[in-house]
Amino acid sequence: NYEAARGYMIDKHEAMRARWEEASRETIKKTTKPCPSCHVPVEKNGGCMHMKCPRAQCRFEWCWNCGLEWNRTCMGDHWFD
Repeated sequence: NYEAARGYMIDKHEAMRARWEEASRETIKKTTKPCPSCHVPVEKNGGCMHMKCPRAQCRFEWCWNCGLEWNRTCMGDHWFD
């Protein structure tokens, strides 16, 4: 499980885990947007631009398109962009 590299011992399992963690962070960055209120990553999987933060302590309602609090302008201008 360990491999010597330039005088250091490398745990192959931990190295693989670190690569998976980095790949997960990259996927989250590409497929989500942070809630404008609490910054938790939110994924949109269809439907209109009206978002509601899934975090129970937040529940901020916002527009996926412009990132502002959900309002009539968002509703009229880009409901289904």
